[in-house]
Amino acid sequence: MATTPKTQSSAGTTLEIATGAPATFDATGFAAQTYTKVGKLKNLGPFGKTFSLITSEYLDQRGKEKRKGTYDAGSLPVTLDLNGSAGQNAMEDANDSDDDFSFRVTFQDGTAYYVRGIVTEFMKNVGGPNQMIEGTCKLELQSFTDGTDEFASIKVPVV
Repeated sequence: MATTPKTQSSAGTTLEIATGAPATFDATGFAAQTYTKVGKLKNLGPFGKTFSLITSEYLDQRGKEKRKGTYDAGSLPVTLDLNGSAGQNAMEDANDSDDDFSFRVTFQDGTAYYVRGIVTEFMKNVGGPNQMIEGTCKLELQSFTDGTDEFASIKVPVV
């Protein structure tokens, strides 16, 4: 009997930021960086690469041909309650920098995704009297290469 993989809750997911580039653009290089946890994380949006669509239409056929073109490594929207933690301060500082940063997203089961990108937004939302002061951030993710292959992210599954 086949077993069905378990789904998991988003609770327990963390986001961390590291300055500088890894020594090598593989799981070992990313893991060796020093990461700072971004605190009071409320929501992480979807992330992953999206391919451009190339289409061609021919007179002698009714069906349209489709192929994958280049890909965009995507973006990662982040919502948090502001608390001035070291990780939040690093995100705000990254917003003022043109440099790429490393990020690690870790799910509650320990699966980690390493991505590279720039912080293009760090907004504060005061809101009303019965809500926390929020921050919204946006990471624009970059593809990277290990010298042979090109990646949008590196997944390190739980062993």
